[in-house]
Amino acid sequence: MRICILGATGLVGRELLHLLPRAWPGCALELYASRDQALEVEGRHYAVRGAEALDAVDAVGGQLAFVALDDEHSARYVPRLRALGYKVIDKSNTYRLDPAVPLVVAGVNDGLVDAGTSLVANPNCTTIPLALVLGPLRRRFGLGRVTVASYQAISGAGLAVLDQFLLEARVGYQSPDRLGQQLAPAGYVGNTVPHNARTDEGGFSAEERKLMAESCKILAAPELAISAQCCRVPVAVGHYEQVWIECERPLTLAEAEATLADERGAPFVRVFPGSEGVGLSALACVQDRDRALVGRMRLDARDALGRGLCLTVAGDNLRVGAATNAVRIAARWFPAADPTLQAPGMLP
Repeated sequence: MRICILGATGLVGRELLHLLPRAWPGCALELYASRDQALEVEGRHYAVRGAEALDAVDAVGGQLAFVALDDEHSARYVPRLRALGYKVIDKSNTYRLDPAVPLVVAGVNDGLVDAGTSLVANPNCTTIPLALVLGPLRRRFGLGRVTVASYQAISGAGLAVLDQFLLEARVGYQSPDRLGQQLAPAGYVGNTVPHNARTDEGGFSAEERKLMAESCKILAAPELAISAQCCRVPVAVGHYEQVWIECERPLTLAEAEATLADERGAPFVRVFPGSEGVGLSALACVQDRDRALVGRMRLDARDALGRGLCLTVAGDNLRVGAATNAVRIAARWFPAADPTLQAPGMLP
């Protein structure tokens, strides 16, 4: 089995290099990035070719391709990969809202992927863990309204931004100033800032629009009333989301916890029981990288009918929010050797 990673040197591409041997031991890898280079990941060495090599008449085809590039380059290379015979999973925003392309979260709507599917869009890194939680709740209780506040890790902005943040943090925290006056007011270190995606005419950022529109498509619920407010926080890896849900039917905390703790009905979810949220942190995500973490569940006192639920969702944005979901989608075509990477074939 020949697998291509386009964008192999980025954060998500590097995570795929950890996951692919688990899913398909012995697979042959074709790695591409912006230029020819050598890549070392945890002592393993890889040859990476410039993406333009895919345009050559003798370019190698294969079975499966993961594209982890920006929108412009995805639009350029996805058609070429499909022409070379690859089934493609694209991480960019290019195809997510295309009606002809499935937008898939494994464990929620991966039943849309079958042998006749050749291109699947991988959702945004905040959308995936949220959908893993909303999907089971919607199936059992219905969804009327969802409000989300996200606190997103620096790694979501890419490898270069993350490395710069880590460098600036080492320098900035050498000062004993307790107020942090030595730090840049618009920077990431020691700070919380509005999400740095451009805003539209309604004042919502691109990140917020993605979370809202993608959730509706994945859940096959175009009528879902969902709103989001996103910000960036000084955490390296691990997105954190506070969620307020209004269900269509009344529910109890015990019912909500039981729904999300059901491994068959809510795969790839780990429940932290109780309302305290003990153990539910951004850094907990890097200890349990391939599941959405959910907890701090309590009933919303504003809803006298017992339909309101408040909870916290966290997830490793590089793994369950990106690379792991992509591998699980691909396992619909090519069954994974590791059962934790096998999508169950669910529909919303």
